[in-house]
Amino acid sequence: SLNAAIEAEKAGEYGRGFAVVATEVRRLADQTAVATYDIEQMVREIQSAVSAGVMGMDKFSEEVRRGMFEVTQVGEQLSQIIHQVQALAPRVLMVNEGMQAQATGAEQINQALVQLADASSQTVDSLRQASFAIDELSQVAVGLRSGVSRFKV
Repeated sequence: SLNAAIEAEKAGEYGRGFAVVATEVRRLADQTAVATYDIEQMVREIQSAVSAGVMGMDKFSEEVRRGMFEVTQVGEQLSQIIHQVQALAPRVLMVNEGMQAQATGAEQINQALVQLADASSQTVDSLRQASFAIDELSQVAVGLRSGVSRFKV
């Protein structure tokens, strides 16, 4: 645009049309410089946004990797717990069988104690009857003694 302006000056009156073109070229060059600067700024902003996005994706990828590692660890621990529970199942069954045997034994003991209580009650009744009979025999014996003592030989 500078060369066009110089040539327009040299041409004088004949170069006025050329001067208008030179002015327009200069204006377009200035607009192009401003637009280039704006585009440069936009490219920088886009690069910055892309860099931030890449950093965010890297961070997210690392978090996903850590999450997967933790999930794997939890899965392994759950697997160990399942194996331990499965190993305990036969023991629990044995304890259950033992408790059932103890419950059966306790029921048998309870029945024996009920029978013993019944037998004790019957024994108490029999002893009361025997005591009553002994008292009657004692009275009869006292009566016999007094009757025999009247007959002294």
